[in-house]
Amino acid sequence: MADTLLVILYISLIVFVIALIVLSIKLIGTLTRVDYLVENITRKAESLDGVFETIDNITNSVNSISDRVMGMVLGFTKKLFNRKKEKINE
Repeated sequence: MADTLLVILYISLIVFVIALIVLSIKLIGTLTRVDYLVENITRKAESLDGVFETIDNITNSVNSISDRVMGMVLGFTKKLFNRKKEKINE
């Protein structure tokens, strides 16, 4: 009886070790594919950096122009209201 249990134990350990070896080989293959995907995504993201930098520069230029226009409009309205106050005070 004890010999039978030992044989069953050894067989189950052998099956377990074989299963671990197979899973390790599959895991190595999966990690290779994941590494390829990450590398591919990194290359594509780096190629888009120039586009995002251009968009950022254009946005900064438009913001600067809109700030200048708003400053001119506010200055004009301020002068306009000051003239009306001067006329009322006279």
